Amino acid sequence: MPPQPLEPFCTAILRTLRRSLIPPNLPRPLPAHTHTAKSHDKTKSPSESAILIPLMNIRDQPHILMEVRGKGLRVHAGEVSFPGGKADKTDDSLIHTALRETQEELSIPTSHVEILGMLEPEYSLGNKSRVWPFVGFIHSDPQPFPSIPQTLPSLPLSQITPNPDEVSSIITLPLSALRDPQKLAVHYFRLNLNRPYYRVGVQDYMIDKEHTTKTNTLRKDEKKIDGGENPIRSVGVEENGESSEKLEVWGLSGWFLNRLAQRAGWLDSPPKGVSPED
Repeated sequence: MPPQPLEPFCTAILRTLRRSLIPPNLPRPLPAHTHTAKSHDKTKSPSESAILIPLMNIRDQPHILMEVRGKGLRVHAGEVSFPGGKADKTDDSLIHTALRETQEELSIPTSHVEILGMLEPEYSLGNKSRVWPFVGFIHSDPQPFPSIPQTLPSLPLSQITPNPDEVSSIITLPLSALRDPQKLAVHYFRLNLNRPYYRVGVQDYMIDKEHTTKTNTLRKDEKKIDGGENPIRSVGVEENGESSEKLEVWGLSGWFLNRLAQRAGWLDSPPKGVSPED
């Protein structure tokens, strides 16, 4: 039986979600770093980065918007991620960083995003950057945002245009997929058995550039595995040995997705792993 859809986002649901998140008011200066990055045998402080986890209603169903990074990018090419990037000196705040990057990558106007809160930051692989995740709902119109009991309208997909230099396609992940066991696989963040999370398969939710239909088209940068019908995207091996060839949300993006879903009550945390020595 397919998973039952969850209620679409409305004002009351956003209000409840806001209470489950960390208030996005960051102190200045930011808290001291707990990790250091290494570069050419030297240590340095990580840079600051921010991402947006965009929530939307699509066809009256709640979704999370993600993107597939362009194949030509130097880092994490072909992986599923949230819009975001490094903070610029011209950014007023890390929220501004997340909104600016989202507009640059997906053409979503900053005035259409209602920031609901944030999650705990996490360091990227190699501690090169501290990433601050903000959660926001994408409205169909700019502020002031409506307060209604009905389904809140979101920006039409036809108005979300991926930047071809950075994004190859978009992913519209329905919240119901987080309750589909066939889409979930237990993994451990940074291979730490005490930090379990679910990788989430998203191949079925990739949208072509025209945003007209969902696509399972095999692209030139994808290949079939064992002659099967499901395409996979080769994304290589991470610095600590983690890897994923399937088109799925994993790594730092998967960790943030799980943390949000657990706070919101959309997903339970998987059990911790057991060490071979136990």
